[in-house]
Parts: sequence; C-alpha cells; structure tokens
Amino acid sequence: MPSAESQVELAQGQALLASARRKAGQFPEAERAARAALALEPGHALALYELGLALHEQGAIAQAAAALEAACARRPIWAEAQYARGVALFGVADVAGAVSAFRQALEANPRYPAAHVNLGIGLQRLGLFEEADAAFAAAVALSPGSAEAHYNLGVVRQDLGRMDAAAACFRRAIVLDPDHAEAHFSLSRQAPPDDRSPPAEADFARLRRQLDGSGAQDPRARSTLLFALAKRLEDRGDPDGAFACLEEANRLGRALPDVRPARPAGQLAEIARAFDRPLLARLAGAGVESRRPIFIVGMPRSGTTLVEQIISAHPQVAGAGELPNLGHIVQQARGADGAVFPDWAQALTAQDCTTLGRAYLESLPPAAGAVHVTDKANFNFALLGLIHLCLPGAAIIHCQRDPRDVGLSCFAARFNEGIGFTYDLQEVGRYWRAYHALMDHWRAVLPPGRILEAPYEALVEDIETWARRLVAHCGLEWDDACLRFYESGRPVLTASAAQVRRPIYGSSVGRWRRFAAHLGPLLDALGEPWATDFA
Repeated sequence: MPSAESQVELAQGQALLASARRKAGQFPEAERAARAALALEPGHALALYELGLALHEQGAIAQAAAALEAACARRPIWAEAQYARGVALFGVADVAGAVSAFRQALEANPRYPAAHVNLGIGLQRLGLFEEADAAFAAAVALSPGSAEAHYNLGVVRQDLGRMDAAAACFRRAIVLDPDHAEAHFSLSRQAPPDDRSPPAEADFARLRRQLDGSGAQDPRARSTLLFALAKRLEDRGDPDGAFACLEEANRLGRALPDVRPARPAGQLAEIARAFDRPLLARLAGAGVESRRPIFIVGMPRSGTTLVEQIISAHPQVAGAGELPNLGHIVQQARGADGAVFPDWAQALTAQDCTTLGRAYLESLPPAAGAVHVTDKANFNFALLGLIHLCLPGAAIIHCQRDPRDVGLSCFAARFNEGIGFTYDLQEVGRYWRAYHALMDHWRAVLPPGRILEAPYEALVEDIETWARRLVAHCGLEWDDACLRFYESGRPVLTASAAQVRRPIYGSSVGRWRRFAAHLGPLLDALGEPWATDFA
C-alpha cells in the first residue's frame, strides 16, 4: 500500500495529467484522470477544478458546477476556478450565483478582463444596468483591444438610452474585429431612417465590405449581417434590395439550433375552448385582488414597447419588460392527473387561482417606490383568461397593429431568441389569424372594458389622447412625464430599444406598402380583408 506521501504525489500527477488531457481537447480522458486523482485524494483542489472543466466541455453543466463549487470551497482565493464556476452557474440559470462567483474571481485578481465582462453580463440579467456599465468599462480599460468588451459596453449603454456612447462602442468593436456581426447589427438598429452622415456612410461601407468579402461565412453571423444590411438598404430607399437580404437572413436564421417555438398556433384554439363562459362564471371572484401588475400584450412588433414606455414614464410605474414569469408558472403547473396547460383549466378551483396569482406576484422584480409593475411579455395574450381569474384587478392592455405591418416587421426583426414562425411570411400570417381568433374569444367572454384595445396607428396619430387613456385604464392620475417617455432613462431590452428613445413618429405606419410586391405569401395567409385591401 503506498504511503500517504506517495498517494499525494500520485494524486498530483493524475491532476496534472487531467490538465494536459483537457488542454489537448481530450475531455473524457481528462475526466478519468481527474477522478483517479480524487480517488487518491478526495479533496484535491486541482483535480476538482479539472474535473469541473472536463465535465463542462462534455455538456454536464450541473455536475461541472458542483465540482467547481467544491474546488472553490477548498481554495476560495482562486480567480480561474471562481471564474469557471461562474460560467457553469450561468449554464444552470443561477445568475445571482454566477455574479457572486465573478465577484470572487475579481477579488482574487482585479485585472481579469473576462471576469469583468461576465460580471457585467450577469448584472445586466439582474437588471443592475449601471453596475453592469461599470463592469464593462473596467474590462475595456484592462483590455482596450477586445472587441467583445467594447460591444458589451455598447449594449448596456444602448439599454440605458445613451445612444451616442453606444454607437461609439459598436464602431470601436467593428474596427477591432470587422467580423463582429452583432456590433454591425446593433449599429444598424440605431441609425435614424434617413441618416446619410459621414459616420453612417462609413458604417454602411464597412457592412457591405464584410458581406461581400471572404468573412462572415458562419450562418449565424451572415444572417445577422444580412438583417443589418436590410435595415440600411430600406433606410436608403431600396426595398427590393432590403427584401432580398431579409429572405436570405431568414433562411439562414431558421436553420439555427436555438430557435424557440412560440405557443403553437393550434394550441390557441384549445385555450379558447378551455377558458369558456361557464368556467369564467364558476370562478368569478376568485384569485388575488391586486392592481400591481399591468399586462401589455399583443403580437411581436405591435407597439408593446411603445405602450410600456409611455406607462412606465409615470412615477408610480416600474417597467419590467418582457417577463417570462407567468409563462414559467403556467408551464410548471400540473393538474391532479398530471395534465398540462390548458388541459387542467376546466378543473381549476378558486384556491388554485389564488395560489397561481400569489406565485406570480411573488415573482415580480422589486420596484422601489413604484405602485405598479408592467409586464410586456407579448405572448401573455394566450393567458388572458387565466390572468382574469387569478389577478382580477390587474390592468390588461392589448396592442393592435395592421397585420401586414406586423408580419413584415416580424420578418425583418432579428429577435435575440429566434421565434420560429417569424422566419416565414406564410407562417406569420397563419399565426396572426390564430392569435386574432383567440383575441376575439377573449373580447366575447371577458367583462366589457376588461381589456383596453390600443391601436398602434391611432396611438401614433394622437399620442396625448391615447397616453391619457392608457394611464387612466391603469387607475393612475395623469402625469405629463408620460408624454416625454423618450426621455426616460429606463432600460429597454427589445428590438425597439432605439426607436423608443426618439419622439413619436409615424413612418412605420403602412410600412408594408413599400414591400407589397414581395408580400404575397403573407397576404394570402392573412386572407380577407387584408389580402385585397390596398387602399
């Protein structure tokens, strides 16, 4: 039997072998060597670290996080291990834990640019945008040649409405890395429609060179660049060229592995059947009586961001953006027989409504000083019957827009998380019809006045009348700040982030007409009257 001293040496040797195997890309072999080291010395810090990295590379993220947690418990002042732990915690959606790990990495090594960048990303996800700005700025100061650091600093400054500073960061990222597709895309979204200034012309030329050159062959990067070029070409009065870019961008984007489906169109009809008049009558008066949430719903690109900006400019309202909370609660809920939504709806009890309502209220982010919190998760339009039952005091605003403009805007938008139906015009049209039918159902079965309909075209034509109507529907006294929504410093994280930083404009009304020659599949899918109404 080897001596205790020789066991320590053997464990160290296996840990070093694990490191060598990992660096050579031999991850299963690295895992075996690390486990051999731990069999000899269970608390070997380097072996735990190497095991965590090897597991992470093989996709076993939760196990990797546990191994790295153990490594850091053995050696807390270890920047690389804390950093790796933070990355693994991101992978298991523990953002707060990841932020803590990155902070500890920086305590061990304050001059660690990647830790500053990831700390900034975590702080953004937690809604701590000013702190995220400071983290990204620290990364830029330590690594001024990092395009990624400049890009991330630009993103958080765009979120905060500091558009000129954001544009400067995006341009610097492109100079450092001409292949940085996300920086090109973000810069294109910031440009006003008729901008022909020297900086804008230089941005356009760089973008064209990148697409025409040998770079950007990666499908994701090329799709992103094509979305950017489509925006630039449309701004320059070339809808045909813009549409050709959109077709290729969507073809490439649809094939990417992380495209997420929306709630299936077929399920929308099932929801209408489940939430019928008898159910709503049986559970009348159930739920939690709270006016705190304000739900803003509608198809993507229907004006939800604009409506939220107007309402959240009120001093008693905090804008929370697109919260996934209600969707997650509904997905996790199960009926007594294991049924999933909407199959469990008919078996709902008053107590169930109270439980679901409380779960949602408890999930809302803190909003210091605000009485109300907005939730503009578009697809909550599918849950309006449940919202009515569980949160009968919550305000509901439905954003409407000409479906031809909605369809084109969905096709022209590169969503951060791809939405399956938006990559095909015919699918957009079919989905819109299913959504429209469900909204007709809610209007028929919910009490009159329960939903405020907010037509985008009317809103941009008479902003003050509609702003007052929106505020009143939320049970609030009027405040003139709601007309200066574009001055708000509130972070905006959607595809409309740049647009809502400018005063109201109507150029997007009837945008589809510029592309009418290309929209046959959309118009056919929408059917009457949209397919023939060209007035």
